[in-house]
Amino acid sequence: MSVVMDRRHSSRLRWYRGRSADAAAELALRDPGRPGCWVLHGGVVLDAARMPRFCALLNRSVRSGARIVVLDLRGTEFLSIRVAAMLREVKIDAWAHGVDLCLLTGTREVERALDLVGVRPLFRYYQSVDEASGSEPGH
Repeated sequence: MSVVMDRRHSSRLRWYRGRSADAAAELALRDPGRPGCWVLHGGVVLDAARMPRFCALLNRSVRSGARIVVLDLRGTEFLSIRVAAMLREVKIDAWAHGVDLCLLTGTREVERALDLVGVRPLFRYYQSVDEASGSEPGH
C-alpha cells in the first residue's frame, strides 16, 4: 500500500502554520501610542530558552525612561516557573527606576505559575492595555 501526498497542499499548510505560529510566538516590545508607556508581548511560550531575549526586552523597557511598562501575557499559553520567579526581581528593579510594571494575563496556566512562585500578589489585575497604561506609578 502506498501513500500519495499532494505536495502543493502540504507546503501551503506548512507556510500558513509557520507564519501564524511565528507571529503569535513572537516576543515584541511595542509602543501603544501613550507617552511614557511600553507594552511587552510575551508570545505563546515563555520558557528557559526564551528567557534571555525576554529579560533583555524587559530590562530595556524598564530602563527606557518610561513611567509604565505593561507585560502582556494574555496570549501566553506556557510560563516557566523560572521566568515567573524572575518577575519578582524585575518588579523590584522597576520600582527602583520609578516604573510601574503592570501585568495582563489570560490563561489559568500563567496564573498558576505566578501563584506557585508567590509573585501574583505583587501585581494588580488589569483587563486591557488601556486600563493598565492609565495607572500611575505608586498605585
